[in-house]
Amino acid sequence: MQREPTVADVVAARRVVDRHLPRAPLERSPLLSSDFDADIHLKIETFKPTRTFKVRGALNKIASLDGAARDRGVVAASAGSHAQGVAYAASALGAPATVVMPRGVSDTIVRVCRAYGAEVLLEGDVYDDTLALAHRIEHEQGKTLVHPYADPLIVAGQGTIGLEIVEDLPDVELVIVAVGGGGLISGIALAVRSARPAVRVVGVEPEGADAVGRSVRAGRPITLEHPHSIADKLVAKSTDALNVALAARYVDEFVTVSDDDLERATYEYLDRISLLVEPSGAAPLAAVRAGKIDTRGRKTVLVVSGGNATPALIAQIAAREQAAGAAGAGAQGAGAPGRGAERVSDLRLA
Repeated sequence: MQREPTVADVVAARRVVDRHLPRAPLERSPLLSSDFDADIHLKIETFKPTRTFKVRGALNKIASLDGAARDRGVVAASAGSHAQGVAYAASALGAPATVVMPRGVSDTIVRVCRAYGAEVLLEGDVYDDTLALAHRIEHEQGKTLVHPYADPLIVAGQGTIGLEIVEDLPDVELVIVAVGGGGLISGIALAVRSARPAVRVVGVEPEGADAVGRSVRAGRPITLEHPHSIADKLVAKSTDALNVALAARYVDEFVTVSDDDLERATYEYLDRISLLVEPSGAAPLAAVRAGKIDTRGRKTVLVVSGGNATPALIAQIAAREQAAGAAGAGAQGAGAPGRGAERVSDLRLA
């Protein structure tokens, strides 16, 4: 297993991140606080370049390379968000980048990566296909692989979110984080629990993609055969021993949410808080709203990890939620269910 990062590594990563990125806001939500009888704060990562937290770890990893390695360049495999983060970080630090993504990735993400100067290769249908090609490029061309979660420097970079949380809200009691491959929650939990050991850290996974929680319970990385969720950034077949070890030590609990929960939370952010959040970033709110996590009386932070949702996806979620609300209002007297519209996650977007 790789060397585990320490809080000193996160502090060092903070110096790198602060040189290149604006500080992500931590905003109190009076509306959610009232709803949940709690003190709810949102750590909003959607204002970062590429609209997601991923750029933090990418910057920290690429900044660690010596001149020769930086000249050879970096390579990354991604379903989209990590590729954009690596493309941005490589451009900022003067390193050539190659990013490998599945063929079905949106044209907008491809264009964003190319706008940052990255070479874009499309391979296969899922993340595992892209990772195989990225490894070949790493070995054949001598480029440095920037892994999305299985790297101490990536974990330390994502952990800078945790340092900001405890600085901005010293008496925080509960931090809720979405979980995909495990890099984000590993870093945040390491930073938060090192500074405030009494803080409770909870991870939220989709019901159809809960590899990290299962791996922590098993004590080793396990592999899911067919992970799936509308929260595509959280869909990972497995995780890494590094992330399992950190999560086992610092994360208190993992819960799962349904795609219905994720869609409702995505819509709620837009409808009630005027914030564009992708389903992956809405997972913490989904868990609280579904009653999976009790926030009552607690000073709580929901990490809003990303906002890369297409107009088509948001439109379909909005249409479904509005139809469900109308059906529920019209059928209250008859006792009919209020969610009769077709599932967005069953409408496979191009």
